[in-house]
Amino acid sequence: MTRSKASLLLLTLMGCFHSSPDAAVLAPLVALFTQEPFDQSNQPEYLIFADELTASVFKSLRRDTRYRIVPTGKPFVCPSERPQCHLSELRAGVNQLMGDSAIATMDRTYSSERGLIRTGENILLVRRNGKWKIERVINGFTLVAG
Repeated sequence: MTRSKASLLLLTLMGCFHSSPDAAVLAPLVALFTQEPFDQSNQPEYLIFADELTASVFKSLRRDTRYRIVPTGKPFVCPSERPQCHLSELRAGVNQLMGDSAIATMDRTYSSERGLIRTGENILLVRRNGKWKIERVINGFTLVAG
């Protein structure tokens, strides 16, 4: 009886440390995100991750000099050497998973003179030889909330 409880506890703990299957699906989006046009002013863009899944998928951006990651829940103030800076919230998620294909959304929300702007893409991903790859961008969208 004790052995079966220990086995059950071990399986439960292994499940806690196992990464989300969605993270594996979303991993190719990092390359798509970093291909976006970038502000040529050589100033970093400030990003906040919308949730833990997005933070885990895009953790490599912490090493990219083009971006500064703002900790979630911390107040953000533009650095004194940059009176005008942009803070974007980045979100990625799997909308639908169907065997070896998935539809995901990646979007950014930021503020402008017109109010909040949300831009993004819906993306078809396929798994080939056990690895997820972007098949194509299905569509893009822009929403403005004035």
